[in-house]
Amino acid sequence: MDLRQLAEEYSESAAKLSRGLEKIRRQLTTARGEDALALEKREEVMRLELADLRNLSRYLREYYA
Repeated sequence: MDLRQLAEEYSESAAKLSRGLEKIRRQLTTARGEDALALEKREEVMRLELADLRNLSRYLREYYA
């Protein structure tokens, strides 16, 4: 696997994570109490991971550019 393929893997993972994050955000609109707090924590972790995946994918795609 070369860096371009790895970049594509990260990009696909980011897309999956983004869909999961949207699901969490929809659930947050109706969640209350402990459930809302747990979802907020998950959202924060997923948001940070998504940023990392996107940045790493971009870095790998542009490595040879």
